[in-house]
Amino acid sequence: MIEHLIFSSYILVFILSSIGYGFLFSKIFDKEFLKLNLGYIGIIGIFFSIFISVITSYFYPHNFDHNTIFHIVGLISFGFFFKNIIKKEILLCLVLIILMISGLFISKNHDDFPYYHLTYALNLSENSFLIGTGAFSHGFRTPSSIFYYHSLLYMPGIKFFLFHAGPFFILYFFNIIILSNIFDKLKKKEFNLIYFLSLLSFIFINVVFYRISEHGTDRSSQILLVIIFLLFFEILYSKEKNKDFIINLLFLVIALAASIKVLYYIYSILVLFLLFEKKINFNYFFKKFIFLLILFMFSSTFISKSFFSTGCLVYPAEKTCFESFEWSIPKSSVKKMGTHYEWWAKAGGGLNYEHKLSKEEYIKNFNWVQNWYKKHFIGKVSDTLVGILLISLIVFLLFRGSEDKKLKKKIFKIYAVVPILFLIEWFLNHPSMRYGGYILFALPIFILLSSHLEQRKFEYNKIYCRSIFLILITLTVYNLRNFDRIKKEINIYKYNIFSTPYFYVPDVKSEIITSSNGLTIYKPIDNMCWGSKTPCSYNTNIKLKKYLWMKMVYKNDK
Repeated sequence: MIEHLIFSSYILVFILSSIGYGFLFSKIFDKEFLKLNLGYIGIIGIFFSIFISVITSYFYPHNFDHNTIFHIVGLISFGFFFKNIIKKEILLCLVLIILMISGLFISKNHDDFPYYHLTYALNLSENSFLIGTGAFSHGFRTPSSIFYYHSLLYMPGIKFFLFHAGPFFILYFFNIIILSNIFDKLKKKEFNLIYFLSLLSFIFINVVFYRISEHGTDRSSQILLVIIFLLFFEILYSKEKNKDFIINLLFLVIALAASIKVLYYIYSILVLFLLFEKKINFNYFFKKFIFLLILFMFSSTFISKSFFSTGCLVYPAEKTCFESFEWSIPKSSVKKMGTHYEWWAKAGGGLNYEHKLSKEEYIKNFNWVQNWYKKHFIGKVSDTLVGILLISLIVFLLFRGSEDKKLKKKIFKIYAVVPILFLIEWFLNHPSMRYGGYILFALPIFILLSSHLEQRKFEYNKIYCRSIFLILITLTVYNLRNFDRIKKEINIYKYNIFSTPYFYVPDVKSEIITSSNGLTIYKPIDNMCWGSKTPCSYNTNIKLKKYLWMKMVYKNDK
C-alpha cells in the first residue's frame, strides 16, 4: 500500500507542478493565457517543462536532486497563482484524476518502451550530455520531447516507474480543456460547431485512446491535433478584436505536437488559412516577435538535439545531414533508414505484412497500395471508421433538434476540407494510423456533423441532460475498457495491481562495451535495454572520447 500511496502522491505532484509552470510561463510571456482554463494551463506547463528539460540536459543529469528542485519550484508557482483558480475547476481536476487513474495501471508497456523509450529518458536522468547517441540504435536518433518530460518524473521512491505517464497527463489536460469548453458553452447556451466538435472529440479520444501503454510517441500528438483544430475554429469564430493570445496558443500547441513527432510541423500551414480569412494580419508577427522567438528557440533545441545525436538537423531528412563530424550518421545510412520508415508506414513491415518487393520498389509508384489495403485498411482503418460513424450516429440521434436556425455563415462546412487535405498528404507519405490517421479520418466527419447540428434549435434542458449523459457514459466506457485490460494483464502477465502499481521490468544483465573519461557504456546480454545500466547501446562497434568539454560516442569504423 505504501507503493500505491507514493505512486498516487507523485501523480498529483506532477499535475500541480505542470499547472504551476503553465502559470509561470503565462505570467512571463503572455498574461492573457492566465484567463484560460486549467487544461490549457497544464498543456502550457508541459510545454515549458519540456523546454527547461531540454536546456538543462546539456549541463546536468535529471537526477533526484535536479527533479526535486524542479517540481518544488512548480508547486510554489501553483501555490502563488492558486487564488486565481476558480473552485469549480479544482473540483473538476480532482474528480477527473479519480475517474481516469485506471489508465495508469499497466503491466505491459508500448512495444518500443523496452527498446529505447525507457532507456532514452533514463539516460537523461543518470548521465550528463553525451554527443553521438545515434550510434546506440536508430531509436536514439529521433529525440521525442516526451522523453525529456519523462526524465523529469525520475523521483525518489518511484525511480522510472512513471516514465509511461507523459501521454496520460496530456490526455488528462485534454479532457479538462474539452469538458471546460462544453460546460462553458452550456452555461452561455452557445450550441455551435465548437461545442459539438468538443463533445464528439471527447467521446472518440477517450473510447479509442483509453490504453495509455499504446500511446508511445504518437497518440499524444494526435490528441494535441484535436486541440489545434479546436483553436483554429475558435479563431475563425471569434469576433473579438484581441484574439492574438488564441493565435499564440495555437502556435504553441503546434510546436509542442511537433516536438513529440516532428511531422506535425506540417500543421503550421493552418496559418495560411487564417491569413486568407484575415483572422491574422502581418502586423501580428511584429507585435508578437518575442513570443514567436520563444517558440523558435523551443523548436531549435530539438534541432540541436538531433544534430548532436546524428549530425542531421532533422533525421532522417538526408539533405539536412552533415557527414563531416565524427559522430555523424553516414548519409547512405540516413537514406536507407528514411526508406525503411516509409516502407514500414506503408504496411511494408510488421507481423503478417510480408511482400516480395524490395523496400525501394515497394514504396514506388503506389506499388504499396494493394498490400496496405489488405493489411492495414482492412482491420485498422475500417474498424476506426466504423467507430467514428457509430459515435456520429449516436450524437446525431440525440441532438437532431428541430428546424434550422438559418445561420448566415456556413463557412465551416467548407473548412471540413482542411483535414481532408492533410489526410491526402498522410495517405501519400505515411499512411499508418499511428501517424495521425485516427484524427484525420474523424475530423472531416465530426466537423460536418457539428456544422449541421449548430444549424438546429434545441431545448436547453434536453441538450444539457444528454451532454452530461454522454460524458458519463464515455468515462464509464474508458474505465470498463481499462478494467478489462487490467484483468487480462493479471491473467497473462501475472500482474497484481493490489501488490504493486508498477509495470513489469526484468532484471537485465549488461556487459561493458567501452569505458574512458569517467564514462562506461553498456550492452544488454540477450535482451533489450529496459532499465539496464546507462548509457545502454545495442551497437558494440563504438568508441568513446572527449569532445571539447563534453563526451562523445562514435562508430569505430568511421
